[in-house]
Amino acid sequence: MSVQAKSAIYRLTMNILRACVLALAFVNCTATPALAQQCPQTNPTGSTVASEVRTLEGRLIFVDDIRGWFELELDQPQCGENAIQLRPKGDDWTALEVLRGCRVRSKGALDFCYTGYCSRNFYQSVAQIEPVGACTRQAPFPDYSKAKPDKSIRKYRVDMYVNGSGPIIFRVSSAGKNLRPWQAYASYDLTGGYVLYGLCGRGFFVDRVFGTPEAKPSHFIERRDPNDWAAFDAAAGKKGLHMGYTCVRER
Repeated sequence: MSVQAKSAIYRLTMNILRACVLALAFVNCTATPALAQQCPQTNPTGSTVASEVRTLEGRLIFVDDIRGWFELELDQPQCGENAIQLRPKGDDWTALEVLRGCRVRSKGALDFCYTGYCSRNFYQSVAQIEPVGACTRQAPFPDYSKAKPDKSIRKYRVDMYVNGSGPIIFRVSSAGKNLRPWQAYASYDLTGGYVLYGLCGRGFFVDRVFGTPEAKPSHFIERRDPNDWAAFDAAAGKKGLHMGYTCVRER
């Protein structure tokens, strides 16, 4: 074989080897992130990195506690967890509400729950959900978004009761008479740090705030300020908390 032929074969062989090395490097570099994206990743320089879209199966449970949230009890552990929290990708909770109690298949990305708003280590942002096997669909939760206070009511009282991590029990009354639905007259916002804000119905503002001393009843701004809320400490685990406020119609 001539020197020129040997040289050509050598160059060809080296080129093939270089191509193989690059191909292997590409596979190794891309395979690791793909595997890692099965679960959420922490990011020391910024926000956490959500997983790729995952399909999970398990039983959907509505946890009726002070927050009220949906849990997926997984058929098989995922990312080291036996259960995760579910949230809709948008603002419509109906798909989760009607399937509570059923075995379901949910699809969406997973991410960490770092704030007090979460009750599990991970949550799934649900893009799709469907029942698996037999399922008795439930009625959606009632929608009180259009409920309005009685025009004849000028002043009323809101009493809220919390016992441990159970749901908040509301009683709204005026002159000793219960007002229903209470959602027309009162609402609340619970922060990640378990600060509970009580709000009045449309056309009313907070007047007096009271309750169990442990709940630290106070005003968010100032009494009778139209932007005021009733403020309380409703930390989970506290028992026998009574929190209340009165609402007066705006003039």
